[in-house]
Amino acid sequence: MIRVLIVDDHLILREGLKMILEETEDIQVVDEASDSEEVLDKAKENSIDVIVMDINMPKRDGFSILRELKVRGNKIPVLMLSSYSGEDYGALSIKEGAAGYLTKDHAPADLIDAIRKVIQGK
Repeated sequence: MIRVLIVDDHLILREGLKMILEETEDIQVVDEASDSEEVLDKAKENSIDVIVMDINMPKRDGFSILRELKVRGNKIPVLMLSSYSGEDYGALSIKEGAAGYLTKDHAPADLIDAIRKVIQGK
């Protein structure tokens, strides 16, 4: 079972992502966070296999959180999920330490596939 932490400041989006992921047999949303402080605290837990995180959030953006996770030695792979569709955001996400990048305009099946690929290190 792939255990996911969803990080986004919009409750409706977190709920929608949970609904999509609950349709799978091998992915389970075990927790969620709405800002940088929550994700940094929850990333310390051993019950998470992958973090699905938005770039644009209050307090600190996703890139800042990626850097902080790296400094803390966190090994949980992060899939950045954003409304920003430019290639620069994908490249910057990978440069900052994300394991993958997906825009929010993709189909739900693409999200599921991306989570599985991130876990496999692809």
